[in-house]
Amino acid sequence: MNLLLSYILVKQTFWDQLMDEFKDIGKAISDFFLMIKEVTYDVIAGKVGSDIVNLFLIAIGVIAIIMVCLAIINR
Repeated sequence: MNLLLSYILVKQTFWDQLMDEFKDIGKAISDFFLMIKEVTYDVIAGKVGSDIVNLFLIAIGVIAIIMVCLAIINR
C-alpha cells in the first residue's frame, strides 16, 4: 500500500512539474513573440509587407514548438 501511495505521489508531482514547465515555456514563447513584434514588426512590415512578416513569425513559432517537443522527448 505504501509503495502504491508513493508511486501516486511521485507521479502527481511529476505531472505538476511538467505542467509548470509547459506554462513557463509558453510564457517565454509569448514574451519572445511580443518582443519581436514590439521591436521589429512595425518597421519590417512597412518595408516588405505585413503578410511576409506574419509568415516569418509563424515559421519561428513552428520551429520553437518543434524544439520544445524534442527537448521533452530527450528528457
